[in-house]
Amino acid sequence: MNLWAGEFGNAYLARNRVNWRARMPLWKRVLDVTKPRSVLEVGCNAGWNLMALRALDRNLSLVGIDVNDAALVEANEAGLDAEHVEARDAACLGTFDLVLTAGLLIHIPPSDLPAVMGAIAAASSRWVVAVEYASEVEEEVNYRGMAGALWRRPFGAMYEALGLALVETIPADKTEGFDDCQLWVLRK
Repeated sequence: MNLWAGEFGNAYLARNRVNWRARMPLWKRVLDVTKPRSVLEVGCNAGWNLMALRALDRNLSLVGIDVNDAALVEANEAGLDAEHVEARDAACLGTFDLVLTAGLLIHIPPSDLPAVMGAIAAASSRWVVAVEYASEVEEEVNYRGMAGALWRRPFGAMYEALGLALVETIPADKTEGFDDCQLWVLRK
């Protein structure tokens, strides 16, 4: 995860600007299903998903964690509560009604993935949402000329193996401010 904390993560932040308003319809659909009062985003980057959620419901308690300090500065300047915490330590913040990731799990190496997904599940009192690249089997993808930085996986099935129940899958795409991803809504 040190890759994302340094210059590589800073370059990612600079080139991947997000129109968070485009994400609002998808997050509204998630809120309609999950009805949370508190949300933790693991790997929040500059807080675009949290901004969309805040615009949809000002009463939500929103917290984000990330390892990239430049992204955290942006998130906090936008009025969000964002902290420097490793994904594997997500549960140290307590529990939240909904814990989400969007483009985080795809970057977690296979050796670290069980601990990270376990921490995400432990931090949730009710719901987990993952917006990630999908594949029927784990497959590594060369990312910006680098090996060991991106994997597509069957994240819904992987969370089911941790005891969560898959409630819904929703395709997410560029019209909603995402790459071609899959969104999994899971219940504890």
